[in-house]
Formats: sequence, structure tokens, C-alpha cells
Amino acid sequence: MTGVISRTNCRRVVLSAVLMMGVGIATGCSSGGRSQSAQGTTAPSRSVAETTTIDDSPTTALPAGAVPGLDDYDGDGKLDTTCGTQDFGAALVLRIPCMITTASEPAAGTTLVKGSLFRLPSSTDIDLQGISGSLLFARDASGAKVVIFVFNSDALFETGSANIGSTDTLNGIIHVINDRFPGGAIQVRGHTDSTGSAAANQSLSERRAATTRDYLTGHNLSAAEITSVGLGSTVPLTEEKKPDGSDSPEGRAFNRRVEVVVRTT
Repeated sequence: MTGVISRTNCRRVVLSAVLMMGVGIATGCSSGGRSQSAQGTTAPSRSVAETTTIDDSPTTALPAGAVPGLDDYDGDGKLDTTCGTQDFGAALVLRIPCMITTASEPAAGTTLVKGSLFRLPSSTDIDLQGISGSLLFARDASGAKVVIFVFNSDALFETGSANIGSTDTLNGIIHVINDRFPGGAIQVRGHTDSTGSAAANQSLSERRAATTRDYLTGHNLSAAEITSVGLGSTVPLTEEKKPDGSDSPEGRAFNRRVEVVVRTT
């Protein structure tokens, strides 16, 4: 029996030697049970990192700075890792997936700003009928699930006003939240474009957010609490200038919006 080791016993010998000595072993395991040295050849040496998996399958390493994911946004059967967090203002700090393949498409003719909230994963299985906007998914820094409705304020408010015109989108949001995300903490966030003074934009965004909050509160929205905040033009989604430096009316319009952020229970 000298020079002959069964495949199973050979793997055990190699693994034991690696764990005790911390080095690669030149002994090989052929399909016929005879060592490579007995056949006059030498198996290539392997590093400790290459010989630490018992089932011979490679260990998948996370990207630098990444943490294991909690959601499978693209439906590929794997949880999507996240690479750090991003602060979107007013205490909205979210984990950012390392790779985002299910983001919503911005309005035609617009370009997302670097780090835009709108690049987050979007809904693929929730009916948004009646809602003139998008639904985004995220996790906050603690890992709690966050859903964000983003809708254009031009369809909701009169120009330069906080008076509500059409309520179709708000009624649709109430229906979706009550049906799918009841009882969470809700923050309504108002935004403007950069046209006009910073003070005027801040005031308008606050009034629009408050008006939206009051409508939701007064129409049986299921929530633990509903707060509002205005951010003026400080957190744009899209560029308001085209690559050639000319104005982008589409970009400005896309930035005039209200967001309803739901931290689910």
C-alpha cells in the first residue's frame, strides 16, 4: 500500500497539513488513487488561501467597504451588497447598493446629478396606477426598510403656490401605503428647482410639504406619525444645465417635486 492514498483520505491529509503547518503540500490526488509523486511528477504548490475550502468551491469576497445585503432588488436570487451610506438631508441616510440594475428612468432629456436619490432601486411589482411618479426602495443606516414615493409637484400644485390642484396622485399614494406599508413613520419632503432666491424656494418647499402632510393626515393614511420638511433646491435629482451650458427646462421640472418617505415597521 506504500505510495497509494484514496482520494478522500488524500484530501484529509492535505487539509490537516495546511491547517497545522500553514503551507501548501506538494502531494497530489489523482483519480486513480496514486499520488503524483509516485508517477514521477510534482503537483503545483498552492497558497493557504487557495486550500482553505473543504468543498473545493471558491470563497466569494465582498467588494472593499461593502456589507452583506438585505434585499434582492434585481430578482437574481442573491442579496445585493451595499457599499456605504449617503446623506440626502433632513436625517435621511440610506445604504447604497454596490450595483443598481433596477433604477427608474429619469424624464426624457434629463441627466441625473452625481449621487442622485433617483438612482436607487425602483418598484417592479407594486401597482402605481393613478400615481404620477415613481417608487424607490432602500434601507436606512440601521437596516430598516425605507420606501420613497417621488412625484412631480407641477401636477399637484399651481405655479408658485402651495394650493393643491389634482389629488389623484395623493389618493393613489394613500391607497398603496395603507395596503402595503401601513403603520410606518412618514416624512414628507418638499423640493424646488434653483430658479429664484434660496429664501423663496425654502419657504415654498416647506409650505408644499406641509400642505401635502395635512392632506395625507386628513384622508385616513395609516401611519405612526407624519412630519414634513422643506429642502428648497438643495437636493436636486437632475442637472438644470445641459452639457452645452444652456438651461434645461426638463431638469428644472424634474427637481420640482414632493417625496413621501415611509420607514416601515
